[in-house]
Amino acid sequence: MITKDTLYSVFYWFIIIFNTIFFGTAAIILSFFDSSGKKTQKIAELWAKTILYLLNIKIETSGLENISGGSSYLIVSNHQSYFDIFILLASLNIEFKFIAKSSLFNIPFLGWSMKRLGYISIDRKNLKKTLALFNSINHKIQSSENNSKNNIDADIKNTDKIKSMSILIFPEGTRSSDGKLKNFKTAGLKRLIEILNLPVLPVAISGTFDILKKGSLTIHGGKKVNIKILKPILIYENGTKLAHKIIEDIAEKINKELL
Repeated sequence: MITKDTLYSVFYWFIIIFNTIFFGTAAIILSFFDSSGKKTQKIAELWAKTILYLLNIKIETSGLENISGGSSYLIVSNHQSYFDIFILLASLNIEFKFIAKSSLFNIPFLGWSMKRLGYISIDRKNLKKTLALFNSINHKIQSSENNSKNNIDADIKNTDKIKSMSILIFPEGTRSSDGKLKNFKTAGLKRLIEILNLPVLPVAISGTFDILKKGSLTIHGGKKVNIKILKPILIYENGTKLAHKIIEDIAEKINKELL
């Protein structure tokens, strides 16, 4: 017997797929005429806001005063659901590129637009390649030139589009299976903190787990999500050698908001 939840989920997935095709195509086309990436960022934000609106998902945001306009951050967030990306795009009001597993870049329209917009693909099984990518990200952020060349791979060449942008990472490495904060994958995060030397912006998201759980296709609309933007941690005041301690502080701050 087909349940009410199943019917709603089919409808919600139709909304997501249709809007992803529509906005993904628009972003791909616009990316050829938008060297700064600002217009395509607005397309991504509109994509997220449209889906959240049509699914009647409300967002309660606090801590926006902790974001300084014009500053770049390493944004570190917990990861409860695929909907975290929608929430972050709709709420943060800053330009950012997120680091995602490489398999997402193979999804039609979504993956194609992510590649064109310069989102960052990593191979979680290849630490050496990931660290090389992080070094390239650092180069793009620090350099005032945009014509440097490297021969690492196509994923790293996409970092041309992230110069002067903030970078988002989910250090748990995958979605939480129970909504609780999992242990961070510290090696990659520690290296990223050290080489970027950007202020770390911790973000705590709660409520997306109730919308779409890991391993499930059932979407529950009409939910409320809370997102709290915490005070940035200024790496240069602590020194990069304290990256491990900084990671502990980030985890503690985020976990405190989820309890």
